[in-house]
Amino acid sequence: MSVYLQKAHNNVITAGLLVENGLTIPSAHPAYYSAFLALKYVLSHFNSVDYAQQDEITRGKDSHNILSNKALPFMAKADPMTKNDYFVWYNKLKKMRRQADYKPDVIEDVHLIENLNIAKSFIESVSQHFKIA
Repeated sequence: MSVYLQKAHNNVITAGLLVENGLTIPSAHPAYYSAFLALKYVLSHFNSVDYAQQDEITRGKDSHNILSNKALPFMAKADPMTKNDYFVWYNKLKKMRRQADYKPDVIEDVHLIENLNIAKSFIESVSQHFKIA
């Protein structure tokens, strides 16, 4: 398994452990990063943008927006069954991470548990549809 895909799986596990231990707000961060690392994996292994190229094209820029704008349309085209899900899932995870990191608002646990489930769905879908042969 790719190092980045393994890191994505580990981040989902970490988010789950945080939720299980009552640390729901910090769980938003690894939940989001699981999807971001999965995007990097897909770009490198299925869209000919290796990790060094990813670093090069994003140096000094918003790497998250640049890479998601490259990966999500490719993923949607390559996996028609969940094409809209990738966009929805990723944007929900990103929004929740921003809210958890930067907003003073209280986030209800139910939303963070849903966030964890979205991260799990994202990683399961990537793992199922974008396997290294």
